[in-house]
Amino acid sequence: GGILFTDNEFHNNALDADPEAGQGAITGSPFDLGRFKTPTLRNIELTAPYMHDGRYATLEEVVDFYSEGLHTSPTADPLMKALPQGGKHFTAQEKSALIAFLKTLTDTS
Repeated sequence: GGILFTDNEFHNNALDADPEAGQGAITGSPFDLGRFKTPTLRNIELTAPYMHDGRYATLEEVVDFYSEGLHTSPTADPLMKALPQGGKHFTAQEKSALIAFLKTLTDTS
């Protein structure tokens, strides 16, 4: 991730079981369906709404998605496929800690 907290790569984060074209619209490859460029996490608290289509208004909603809302898709990124069915299943304490960490990446000055 480096100082920008992004890998600048394209990933399908299992947002939808039937993903939008994403990078696949450019490459024509079915493997690239649902792949979108990873945004930076810097100043994340100020960049809502979240996801490529703006479906989540809060960081809490994003963390809930990664905890419980992943959708199985043949083109999902291997990192997403490695997670338990449905998501990471964070505890309430883990969710709070993750959101607190993400907020530290926002420059308030």
